[in-house]
Amino acid sequence: MAGKRAKPKLVPDAPDLPAQFDRAPARLDRPARWEGVHADADVQVAELVPDVEIRESVWVAADLAGRHLTGFQCRDTRFENCDLSGLVLDGASLTRVSFAGCRMTGIVLAGATLNDVRIDGSPAELANLRMARARYLLIEDSSLRRVEFYQASIGDSALLDCDLTGADFTGCRVSNLDLHGSVLDDLHAALSLRGASISPDQAIALTPSLLADAGILVTATARSSDR
Repeated sequence: MAGKRAKPKLVPDAPDLPAQFDRAPARLDRPARWEGVHADADVQVAELVPDVEIRESVWVAADLAGRHLTGFQCRDTRFENCDLSGLVLDGASLTRVSFAGCRMTGIVLAGATLNDVRIDGSPAELANLRMARARYLLIEDSSLRRVEFYQASIGDSALLDCDLTGADFTGCRVSNLDLHGSVLDDLHAALSLRGASISPDQAIALTPSLLADAGILVTATARSSDR
């Protein structure tokens, strides 16, 4: 008798955090590996920092606005009430990472790999996820207006109760994506969301974007007639 197919999990795995933490270094300005640390707003961060790895840590009220962290790897870490606006993390690797109450406007995650990532109550307008690869990504109650998902791959994920107005899904590949409760106005390349789940009331808002992508014009009368 064939075994039953496992159901996909509904939420990302939470960060696996230690019971106690060490205090984080006072500065982050060179290649570094943090493990099991608690960082706060007192940590000073240089404008450009290469090869940063953070594991099993918590960072509260970080000021990372406009910083550029290259080769960034993060695992089992929680960010709370941090300013991450304009932070550049292109090509980053995030596994079991959560963001709560953070400011993420304009964050750059182009080419990033996101596994078991949760973002809650964190505005991320104009975020750049070009060619990102995400699985078990959950974003809730966050503004994602004009976010760019160009050629991103998103599987077993959910964008719930988010504002996706003007978001660009050109070339995006989705599998088992839940969009319930989200605003779906003026989407670009809405046809790329084939297979996603929405509620009946969302269908009305999504229809104009689908018609535009399909090249279908809705007119009051025929534009011409040979009769």
